[in-house]
Amino acid sequence: MKTGIVLLLLATAVFAGSQSSQAAGKREPKADLSSCVTSVQAAWGLTFKHDIASFMGVSQERMPALFCQRIAEGLHSGRISYSDINNLQLDQPTEIWMVIKGKAKAATQAPAPRNPKFRTCNGTTGTFQIPVSRKCPLSGYANY
Repeated sequence: MKTGIVLLLLATAVFAGSQSSQAAGKREPKADLSSCVTSVQAAWGLTFKHDIASFMGVSQERMPALFCQRIAEGLHSGRISYSDINNLQLDQPTEIWMVIKGKAKAATQAPAPRNPKFRTCNGTTGTFQIPVSRKCPLSGYANY
């Protein structure tokens, strides 16, 4: 599986490089996508293709084209970059797995709206609110 990850990194780097050369040379984007598909089909073993297709939730026949399409869209939208490749090599979390899987970007949870009449304090069992006229207790309990 480690070899497959290295091949994934290589394919991503090659595809990212072809995207930057495409901007310089004004080539047809389909040609770059087809070269990515060809390299995925040629370089990856049957077991790794099966694993990636299973991870993506698609058939093995559709996997190479869909994989390259998702990588291209991820690079184009800015969801993945070279730092994601570095994060993969360092076993750190990265957005690339969500892009390959075809999942939308995770929504960030908005903080609760503030009420000007109350102050938020941190306690031993979590956060709680008290009237603004009182200070947050040092003990962590609202009643003491």
